[in-house]
Order: sequence, then C-alpha cells, then structure tokens
Amino acid sequence: MAAYAPYLMSLILIAAMAIEMRDGRLPNWLTMLPFVVFIAVIVTSADPGAFAGQLIGAAVVFVLGLVLFAFAGFGAGAVKLLTGLALFIPREHAIASFVIFIVTMFVGTFIILQIHKRFAAEDSKWVILNKRVLPMSLPIGIAGLCAFWLL
Repeated sequence: MAAYAPYLMSLILIAAMAIEMRDGRLPNWLTMLPFVVFIAVIVTSADPGAFAGQLIGAAVVFVLGLVLFAFAGFGAGAVKLLTGLALFIPREHAIASFVIFIVTMFVGTFIILQIHKRFAAEDSKWVILNKRVLPMSLPIGIAGLCAFWLL
C-alpha cells in the first residue's frame, strides 16, 4: 500500500486544486482522504511504529496551520489538506517542500492577480476568475507534487 500512496496523494492534490479553483472551497470528504490513505498505509505496514515521526511532523503542521487559520486567513480546508500532506512528506524533503510552498504562494499570488486583471469575470463559475484570492490548495498541491516526484 505504501508504494501507491504517492499516486493516491497526487490524485487527491490535483482534485483539490481543481475543485478549489472552481468552487473556492475544499470539501471535507476530499481533505479527509489523505488521513484515510495514511491509516491504510499504517494498517498494511509490517512496522506501524515507523510512522511515529510522520505523525509528529503532521501534528506540528496542524498547530502551525491553526495559527495561520486564526490570524492569516488560511482556510480550514487548507489546514486539513496541508496536515494530510505532511503525513506523506519524507523528513529529508520537508524543508525543500516548505520552500516550494512559500515560493509558490508568492508567485501564485502574483499570477492570480495578473489573471484577475486580464481575465476577470464576475459571472464566471470559476472562483479563480471572479475573486482576487489565491486558492491555498495550489501552493500546497504544487509543493506536494514536487516532493513526491521531483525531490
């Protein structure tokens, strides 16, 4: 099961990015899927204790996410998605993934503002075209995909 986790997580991240760009929110069922996949990985593992470090790392990400939720306008769905992703990021890729997340967040914000300036449509069904907001699933998803397939 662990060998398939990056593929499943990649599908979850891509779906999250598409749904949030369209609807402006992340559904609970989607943000809970990483936790379900992680439980399946633990249950099918020969040594479930080997995942303690990933659980601790995800707990730290969750606490930081709650702080961002309280003070920086980070959505609850993004906190759950980021925490679920943290369960699968290897420790050796954590810092690089964080840097990719931060860079993508700043670059993504600039790109979203440019898209909104040129293609904004208040009657669009895609939130990305009618609001000047960066869907947080984009930097989360890009950082996760990079961690799984490029690092």
